[in-house]
Amino acid sequence: MSIRSTLLISMALLGSGILSGCATSRQIAVDYPKTETSELPPLKGQTTVTADDYYVQIVSEFEFKGDNALKGGCSDVGAAYETGDMSAALLFNIHNEPLKFKREASGFLYQATTGKCNFKLETKKAYLTPWLRLDSAKDTLIEYSFLTSNSHESNLSEVVSDINAASNLMALTGVGTGIAVMGKLAGSWVEATAAQPAVNKPKPAAKYSSETHNLSASVVLNNGGGSLSQSRLAVYEVVEAGMKVWASETKLLGEMRVYPELKSSLLLKASVEGVPDAHDLSLEELLRLPMQTPAGEIPLKQMIEQASQAEKTNLNPYDDMQNQCRRLKLVMKDLGFNKFDRNAVLFYFLSKSTDWNNFNITSEKAMADAIRPRVLEQYRSKDFSACLASEDYSVMKSMQLSVNTPQDWDNLTNNRQKKEEVISSVQSAGRQLLSALNHLDKDEMARQLYPLLLNEKSGNGSVLLQNHLGNFGLENMLQMPTIADEGVVITAAQLANVMIGLDVQAYSCARPAQNQAQPLPNIGILLFATQPGSPREKGGALEFELTQGKISRLAFQNPTFRDFEQNITDYPDLGGCRIEADFLNKLH
Repeated sequence: MSIRSTLLISMALLGSGILSGCATSRQIAVDYPKTETSELPPLKGQTTVTADDYYVQIVSEFEFKGDNALKGGCSDVGAAYETGDMSAALLFNIHNEPLKFKREASGFLYQATTGKCNFKLETKKAYLTPWLRLDSAKDTLIEYSFLTSNSHESNLSEVVSDINAASNLMALTGVGTGIAVMGKLAGSWVEATAAQPAVNKPKPAAKYSSETHNLSASVVLNNGGGSLSQSRLAVYEVVEAGMKVWASETKLLGEMRVYPELKSSLLLKASVEGVPDAHDLSLEELLRLPMQTPAGEIPLKQMIEQASQAEKTNLNPYDDMQNQCRRLKLVMKDLGFNKFDRNAVLFYFLSKSTDWNNFNITSEKAMADAIRPRVLEQYRSKDFSACLASEDYSVMKSMQLSVNTPQDWDNLTNNRQKKEEVISSVQSAGRQLLSALNHLDKDEMARQLYPLLLNEKSGNGSVLLQNHLGNFGLENMLQMPTIADEGVVITAAQLANVMIGLDVQAYSCARPAQNQAQPLPNIGILLFATQPGSPREKGGALEFELTQGKISRLAFQNPTFRDFEQNITDYPDLGGCRIEADFLNKLH
């Protein structure tokens, strides 16, 4: 590197870019660069751009604009080309001081002897930088040197050949073979490049002309986003007839473009215009992806392990998950991976943890009664704040990964609270009703039932009783000849007499009745199993309806009422009540 740099500096003496010859010849000239600037585009689906959104790679490429160079009178196309005196080369010098990154690359090489057709022009697409995050790419500076010589001793082809050999290390092209280079790996790139054979030093008799200029920065960032710039250098062919200037003919041969390419992801396999989709991957799959280094391809896992020797990152953790997550996050940021690639790896890394899966509970599971509100609070309390910030969750969500942002958790909590409010009155009334019914003494049961009952017409301590369970002697228990279909209003004492007469063996807990899988706010239901010899063999269900917080209606029902048995199967836990299959079997 040092020999090449010294060589280029020492050659920056003259500004002429035109080769001269004594006979008819075809030569090359390069115009000063023109810059085209455009706004940095937000990713599809986003409105702003941050320095962590993209990777950028700066590329040089020659675009032909003129006719085929051999048109117009070259009849000796098959003649062998011999190295001649005239040569020209366009070279790039790239450096990024914060990354301590330096390298050279060639744009084109031109060689000619006298004679219009005795020339050779070599152009190549060159990747001037590896893939870098925007916040690192903005510090990349590029200068170009246009070198010309009319000395056979100069041999610019050897200079270009050595530069190309060294630059092969940087041929990073495509997802899975590219690497964002930063921090800890930057030194290895520099060392690897420096280890390449030095450029052949020209002989002392060599004579060069060199013109060197800086190109505009390819990436500029500001608070509102940023801009991208591409530079165009017009390349002309100059055909001269001897020393007669008036016989010269100049034509545009093409343009050397230096431009930035953007990619939202190197690590993920998906190649999309917008935010990458990471929902169908795994940690093992990601860690196996090949990354390009000066020593060749290595798996991502090995790269992370090599970069985290000081603080070993355990990629298969089951303990100390948050600290390991924090270390992995910092290592990947040091390696230069952007927010999408970092958070994809972090998501699948954390998915090995039960706490992580609980934290990202779905709304359906969060609303299920099997998970009580206090359990949800425990899930949320382990918020992984030691590793992840709120924007990390947003990035994961944008990649179609199932995560709960703080706003999602607020919504989950609020929805669950509303559900609890709906069923709380049924839960409370059900608990009080069961407490009263479990008294074996009829008078005590009546006393406990009295404040719970309220019929609109008959007042406190009375309730409308309906029977849809069948004929089990309810009229005899109430000493009534018949009971109308709409039911009969009874007192707390009469209700106690009925329940004692049924000889109940056990009650289930009380739970809200449901309609289309939604709990009803004012109707509850419980099951009861009877002793052998009871007027009602096996037992049944007792439904209660609330009005203004009091029980206004009671109905004996078959356990299949409202598809109740299937409801218990579908929702074993509801409103804090779980009814086991064994209890249902007692009723059959």
